Amino acid sequence: MDGLQTEYHRLESTDDADHDERNVMLHVTDDSGKARWNHIENLDEFFTRIYHYHQKHGYLCMMLAQVFELVQFVFIVLFSMFLLRCVDYSILFGDTKPEGVTKVALSDAFMPLNQCSKDPPAALVICVIIAGIFWIHRVIRFVYNALHYWEIRAFYRIALKISAKDLLNLTWHDVLKRVQEVQKEQRMCIHKAELTELDIYHRILRFKNYSIAMINKSLLPLHLTVPFLGEMVILTNGLKYNLEMILFWGPWAPFQNYWHLKEEYKRAANREELARQLSKHILWIALANFILFPFILLWQILYSFFNYVDLIKREPSTLGTRRWSLYSRLYVRHFNELDHEFQARLNRGYRPAKKYMNSFTSNILAIICQNVAFFAGSILAVLVILVVYDEDVLTVEHVLTTTTLLGVIITVCRTFIPDENLIFCPETLMQSILAQIHYIPDSWKGCAHSYRVRDEFSQLFQYKASYFLEELLSPLLTPLILLRLRGKALDIVDFYRNFSVDVVGVGDVCSFAQMNIRTHGNPKWMTEGKSDATQYQQAEDGKTELSLVHFTMTNPKWQPPQESKVFINALKEQAQKDVHLLNTVEAENTALATSLRSLSSLEGGYSSILGSLAVQQGMSSLPPTFMPPLGTPRGIESMMARGSANTKVRGAVSSTEGPLDGESSGLLASVTGSGPLQTSLGPLSEENTQMSMVTTMVSPQCIDSTSDMNFSALYMHQLHDRRVALADSHTASQSSPVDGVDNDEEARHHWGLETGPSPTSLPKAPGPLGEEVFHSLPGLSSLPTVVEGNLVDTAENDVNV
Repeated sequence: MDGLQTEYHRLESTDDADHDERNVMLHVTDDSGKARWNHIENLDEFFTRIYHYHQKHGYLCMMLAQVFELVQFVFIVLFSMFLLRCVDYSILFGDTKPEGVTKVALSDAFMPLNQCSKDPPAALVICVIIAGIFWIHRVIRFVYNALHYWEIRAFYRIALKISAKDLLNLTWHDVLKRVQEVQKEQRMCIHKAELTELDIYHRILRFKNYSIAMINKSLLPLHLTVPFLGEMVILTNGLKYNLEMILFWGPWAPFQNYWHLKEEYKRAANREELARQLSKHILWIALANFILFPFILLWQILYSFFNYVDLIKREPSTLGTRRWSLYSRLYVRHFNELDHEFQARLNRGYRPAKKYMNSFTSNILAIICQNVAFFAGSILAVLVILVVYDEDVLTVEHVLTTTTLLGVIITVCRTFIPDENLIFCPETLMQSILAQIHYIPDSWKGCAHSYRVRDEFSQLFQYKASYFLEELLSPLLTPLILLRLRGKALDIVDFYRNFSVDVVGVGDVCSFAQMNIRTHGNPKWMTEGKSDATQYQQAEDGKTELSLVHFTMTNPKWQPPQESKVFINALKEQAQKDVHLLNTVEAENTALATSLRSLSSLEGGYSSILGSLAVQQGMSSLPPTFMPPLGTPRGIESMMARGSANTKVRGAVSSTEGPLDGESSGLLASVTGSGPLQTSLGPLSEENTQMSMVTTMVSPQCIDSTSDMNFSALYMHQLHDRRVALADSHTASQSSPVDGVDNDEEARHHWGLETGPSPTSLPKAPGPLGEEVFHSLPGLSSLPTVVEGNLVDTAENDVNV
């Protein structure tokens, strides 16, 4: 360990060694566009605003939305005060009548303004003062954003040559390419002549990548054991805001500014003192949340009432619908995945997730709800008939209220009554979910039918009613979880030091976000286990490997590090070998066959792609269990038509993932045609050359990155499952050897994996991390500098970060 005790060094760019990014200001010279955006001080905010400007459809839409947010806040405060102080409810409810009035009007229940504003209670005055301060803060923030986004508007118009009306016709990938061209001309970043896609993503997602890594390594104590409810994962908007303030941008945060950690966090000698300071700061913020608890709770109640009551009244079934939880939005998110890319994945996974959760029904609850709905429906039917017969029935006290409540009860009960005509297969649905969200724990596989998996998945895909309740309880839960966070202070300090690297032209970023297989890869997720990472340094659940494949598909021009290239190429080679096994008896046991079976159950024209593969290998030779339903050739023709028209599709494409007019170069494209494989893997072998001579019906140009990524996620999980099973069988064979039989080799042959060194020959790591276990490595005291995606140890030591 003593050899790893080095000081933090930063390797400056040779082109601009005399410049320091922290002392660079934003220079505005003229309106011609030349040198107007060179030497930008805060590139994180600048690139983030460029992204938000594109995704939120321009300056006018953004400012209009913020203006209405300010108006909404004022309306909620004033309307609440009006209802509390200026309404005579005795007149409104008919308990008393004004003198000389035979028929009470709504205006008769309103008090004069001078009367209801006289002698307000002290608690109301305090609430109004706090609300006023908060509103003034939001107004200042609005003016600040308006000025800066006006500059972004000019950047789009002058530098990028994009008008507001063209935003919907351009993908983010199109904007990204133009930003890279502007960098070459104007040097927005002075440390590098060119910015890669990863550099810009690092700037936009710096803090988000740290959050994803902390969730992946179970660093944040978000799991609570609630009496009668069991273990729950709690992450509300209020808690998320406090965590971000503590960890990233607050006055006591470890970051000196947007792009640099504080120097003391980069040295192991300061870890104990920094942990004490961080623990104390967390305590103060928790106490502040306790003090402000009544006011925050009051605001949560008012906001929820005005925002959701009308929605629940119109659609009572809203409470029975589901949504992806805030925790899931960090757990299943890739490193370096932008908001629109991530939201598209969640949207595609919503339908199979909903079907999966609906496949679990409680017979007792269904019987109770059927009878409750029967009784409520009978009473409601009688009331409706009476109202139709004589509308004066509505004037009877509580008739309208009873009718409304009965309708809500019936609607809610129907959400718990299963459809008798539907048949669900939990395992198939779980594979459909996996194809879209890309992450599930290993303990779920093969157990999707169990209530244990169902309950754990409900933490990711929760009822909206649960979400509303958590948000209402957030003012109480937030300080409690912050107090638990104090026990993680030392681990947080070690995490920042051990998992941060200084990237030239970018600053300090989470090393996991570099997606380097050598430093953070997991041998159980690799075709070739070339990783130097220990269990502490490995990302869990294949996060590094899946994030790398996803980023290469959404940014096909990006060049990954050499170890990552080897990993991607090895995956494609393994997929090609599985393709050649389709004509053999081992086809059923290959990862490719299992992935194709899962893929054929998804919507989106996958049967046409599989039909093309069937033609390549011979229709009759494909095993019938995963033979896709070919039907008429119309499906293939539509796929080919879509592929040929990619370059012409325009209109409302701002949320499209990756390039709109580029062909896929991923695993699915490599097994349906030899074009991408030849360019990415170099010269084809004789075996691959023979395959490339086969006529393909669906070319790689017809496969978009979304379809390719869905298949890649399934295929990588299948390879991972087989390697885990292989390691278990190898361990079993060592504990109880059989004479004359090589169990490990036999298992590899059974699973359709290439023969060669066993994964168990790699360095073994400890077991998986638990929620409350996060070991630190204080010896890793220095952060290496990254130049063009490669790790450089400035102390000339072999340091793994």
